[in-house]
Amino acid sequence: MPLKNLQKLSVVLCKVNNSLLDHSLIDLPHIFPSLSELTMDHCDDLFELPSSICRLHSLKTLSITDCHSLHELPADLGKLNSLQILRLFACPTLRTLPPGICELAWLKYLDISQCVNLGCLPERIGKLIRLEKIDMRECSQIRCLPKSSVSLQSLRCVICDDEVFWLWKDVETAIPDLHVQVAENCFNLDWLAE
Repeated sequence: MPLKNLQKLSVVLCKVNNSLLDHSLIDLPHIFPSLSELTMDHCDDLFELPSSICRLHSLKTLSITDCHSLHELPADLGKLNSLQILRLFACPTLRTLPPGICELAWLKYLDISQCVNLGCLPERIGKLIRLEKIDMRECSQIRCLPKSSVSLQSLRCVICDDEVFWLWKDVETAIPDLHVQVAENCFNLDWLAE
């Protein structure tokens, strides 16, 4: 039965057993025709997202955090033509981003922080003409940036670690309003006082 008015869905600490992948059981656009925000957090048995997620045309925010088994994103992710925020925080088995994310015309914020095995950004990332912020803390496997990065004229903020900071120097020169900042290491023992 379609949930026609549901706009926000959070799946937290759930065992999905990859039941989302059984296309005979779930058709996300049919069930959630108005979904604008989807959060999946600490779903440790989520290996990949269902391809039907790419037909959620009203989706504006996709947040996948601490899903340590997620190793692949759908190739057609670029069909999410309303997506503005893509958070892929702490997904350590994710090694690549599909080239299709470069088709996300409305994407403003990309968070790939703590995706420690992510090897590179997509070659055509410069097509993300509305991208304003990239958070890529603890992405030390990224050793070079695509040449198209200098085309990210809306980019205003990049947060990264010291090891990656120097990669952004040429891009920062090409984009006058860009601010590249090194993430502060927060080693804090305040929780001991509680």
